[in-house]
Amino acid sequence: MISINIWIVEDDAGYRRNLRKSLEQEKHISVERVFPSCIEFFDALETEQAPDVVLMDLGLPGMSGLDAIRKLSDFAPDLAVMVLTVFKDKEKVLEALDAGAAGYLLKESDETEIIKALEQVFMGGSPLSPSVAKIVVQELRKPSAEEVFMLSKREIEVLEKLADGLAVKEIASDLEISISTAGFHLSNIYKKLQVQSQTGAVAKALRAGVI
Repeated sequence: MISINIWIVEDDAGYRRNLRKSLEQEKHISVERVFPSCIEFFDALETEQAPDVVLMDLGLPGMSGLDAIRKLSDFAPDLAVMVLTVFKDKEKVLEALDAGAAGYLLKESDETEIIKALEQVFMGGSPLSPSVAKIVVQELRKPSAEEVFMLSKREIEVLEKLADGLAVKEIASDLEISISTAGFHLSNIYKKLQVQSQTGAVAKALRAGVI
């Protein structure tokens, strides 16, 4: 069984305590560190081994979660961050994904949904709360002329699988193609969308109405 080490950045002490207690009931999940703000979080990153996944709120004192995600893109680009917040407006979602968040969950998510999302992020997926995905889709604007990216049918299929939170290996299996072919399509998607990450590709495609 996989073993996932989690850090939590959350300023609500009660929610933070209950979340940690719930997650630690899972044998394959350990919550080694919790922080009330991003200041303590970054201090710990300088001296301790980074976790597998960070669960991060957006509305934090001092440095916001969004600013922290942006900073992590330079400070620790390989560290996966899953947002767990009350904010479900389109702008916050897309800003977080553009900044490099690996997933975006609402605090209304139950324990099972959070655990499943953590597993997806750990495996390279990009989970979104169903209600967040619905809001984003409902508020999509039509792509303008400069946002017609000339994606192939297969590339759009790969993007749709990415938006469902699947990793490259899972996409290859679902589409019945090789992992190298899936990677080739992903590389072309990055070039056409002018992005550097899976979450960035999903965010830009959602914003433009491609998927």
